Amino acid sequence: MKPGRRLFRNYSDFRKILVYLLFLLSVVLVVLPGPIAQLVQIGAIILLGWFILQILFEILNRPTVFERPQQFENFYYAWPNIKEYIINAFKKGSPCTICWLDSSLEHAFILINDVFKPILQENSKCPMKIEFAMLDPNWPEIDKINPFWISLGKSNYESLGVFRDVYQEQIQNHEWSIDVSLYRFLPNFQGILINSEHLFTSSCKWNNDILTNDSFYELYHADDRFGGKEKIEQFKSWFEHCRKESQNLAQPKPASQGVTFYITNENEKK
Repeated sequence: MKPGRRLFRNYSDFRKILVYLLFLLSVVLVVLPGPIAQLVQIGAIILLGWFILQILFEILNRPTVFERPQQFENFYYAWPNIKEYIINAFKKGSPCTICWLDSSLEHAFILINDVFKPILQENSKCPMKIEFAMLDPNWPEIDKINPFWISLGKSNYESLGVFRDVYQEQIQNHEWSIDVSLYRFLPNFQGILINSEHLFTSSCKWNNDILTNDSFYELYHADDRFGGKEKIEQFKSWFEHCRKESQNLAQPKPASQGVTFYITNENEKK
């Protein structure tokens, strides 16, 4: 524990004992006669009132639930909020930016089916810049951290390419750009940054010697009071590193099982 927190906790414990003693002293002095007892009682009541005011102000200034990162059990619990923030950012009319940092783009199909496809089928037009960053499936070390991410990453990468090809005309008409960056380092967290203002982030964890991304999510804002600005800057620095590293990496080869999350036909596009 930090010295400042330890000192505050010790002071709080001491103050609690002192409040009890001052209260008992003021009660006892009621039955004692004499001016000295009255003066001591007045002093005890003043000190008691001072400490009570301190406690009340601490209660009033204590962070509320909304002044802490909102938490979600996993991605699927967080998705309704992620979707709402993306759609609201799109409806503002200004260019919308989405930075999606993931290990294998495991959840990208939800973004495409629930958000991208419905918007692309509308007549409203708003520029949007979407950037994905994913672990390079060709990285030799990936087999040591999670071998399932190899085929999954290749399939999802190919699926995203198919989506861009099939909806190329709509994407151009809506003035969208969709890019994918690859990185080769041990992923320690993942997240979705919307308009550099709202960040949904989650940490990776080890489970039976396999690195997984099935962990709880936290929501930060650029103007919150619990470190959101710093979290967003940290996320952006990692994302920028992925962009630079991707310039020297080759594109993944097609997966043997083909696309995973993209299924469409001409009727669906109409």
